[in-house]
Amino acid sequence: MSIKIVGITNCPAGIAHTYMAAEALKKEAEKRGYQIKIETQGAIGVENELTDEDIENADYVIIATGRGINDEELLRFEGKKILNIDVTDVLKKAGEIIETLPKEAKLYKSNRKSNAFGNTQKKVDRSSQGVFKHLMNGVSFMIPFITAGGILLAISTAMVSGGKTTPGTLAYLLEQVGVIGFQLMIPILAGYIAFSIADKPSLAPAMIGAWLANQKDILGTKGGAGFLGAIAVGLIVGYFVKWFKSIKVPKTMAALMSFLIIPTVATLLISVLVFYILGPVIAGIMVALTLFLNSLSNTSLFIICTIIGIMIVSDMGGPINKTAYLFSLGMVAQGNALFFGTVAITNVIPPVALGIATILAPRLFSEDEVANGKSAAVVGLFGITEPAIPYAVNDPISVIGAQMIAAAAAGIVGVIFRVTRIAPGAGILDPIIGIVKPAGGYYIALIVGIVINVLLVITFKGIKQKRAMTK
Repeated sequence: MSIKIVGITNCPAGIAHTYMAAEALKKEAEKRGYQIKIETQGAIGVENELTDEDIENADYVIIATGRGINDEELLRFEGKKILNIDVTDVLKKAGEIIETLPKEAKLYKSNRKSNAFGNTQKKVDRSSQGVFKHLMNGVSFMIPFITAGGILLAISTAMVSGGKTTPGTLAYLLEQVGVIGFQLMIPILAGYIAFSIADKPSLAPAMIGAWLANQKDILGTKGGAGFLGAIAVGLIVGYFVKWFKSIKVPKTMAALMSFLIIPTVATLLISVLVFYILGPVIAGIMVALTLFLNSLSNTSLFIICTIIGIMIVSDMGGPINKTAYLFSLGMVAQGNALFFGTVAITNVIPPVALGIATILAPRLFSEDEVANGKSAAVVGLFGITEPAIPYAVNDPISVIGAQMIAAAAAGIVGVIFRVTRIAPGAGILDPIIGIVKPAGGYYIALIVGIVINVLLVITFKGIKQKRAMTK
């Protein structure tokens, strides 16, 4: 009898990892004659959705996520054997995951009051997903707001050639809508960090608290708490609500807890905390950080942007990459878009360089790598780094070493030209859209990084091949 597998994949951005992981699992399962259906929770929504019948007939469930899934989604898999893994692991070891699934999958039992992985009746601690996954859940919901806002701001700026907009005009409307997008970014980030931890009851308190933390007029501060404030509020509200939900109450009050009592109490407490302590403290930190970064010399900026560039290409969509991405994106809202400019440059380099290298030196790569090289290069041009991951898995020292050096060089060139990006974009189209400036500096930095990466990866892999032949 053929094994039947169902699964879910998602990632913070909902673009590359989500679909590449689903494809990798499908390929490995079908190779072994297994039946498989994967639900993808991407940027455009849920696709290939699992039905109750799909789940009922499945022998195993694979949940491969980068931003986790909430309790309600998890309840669909009551009584099934589940393997819960990070989505980035799928791209590195899909075959091993499918091969060891019968051994590694654990029975999932739950009810509305308690959850359990394994055969014991312990509650599921959603914090075991890790704080990072909660942060990434917030980021995944935040990105569309800042993308839409940033692009509309860029269009508005282009319409008035960088000048001041006039109220009542289309340029003015686009400018104001763009500003709204940036303002909403903060409460959305906090809200969905909290939502990842404690579900719906935490959503309103976290959003309201984060909005308050960025109202300098109300707080009496020189600036808002920014993305650091949003993260702090989201985590505090999330874990407080998670604890509050565990309190046993009479059945007559249970229905009121989730939509009335918990949101009201949590909003009151976080508002007081933000107003008297959290807001002023973190706002002061953000103002000091912004002033410090804006006062840095070129030498210091070279160092910081070099570090950011190296972090972006080191694990290509993993936690190191996302940490640098989140920091750089957060600084955009504080008026410093230079670091996000480095992200814009270095995100493109790895897959494009590897694709070119497979064309120039196919003997150094496997048949699969050569076959996928052109598509990796094309996809990489639009800022999707993940196609480079299989190459890095096969030869981490040569590939990642070349990428880090190339990213460092490209980051330095980006600082020289003061390349900035005000919103997440689409790779080489960013300057055309208007969210990356200056266009010339961006393309020069990008070309420098790609050329260095191509030359180094060919050199490193050539040296490795010669050493292997002499043994």
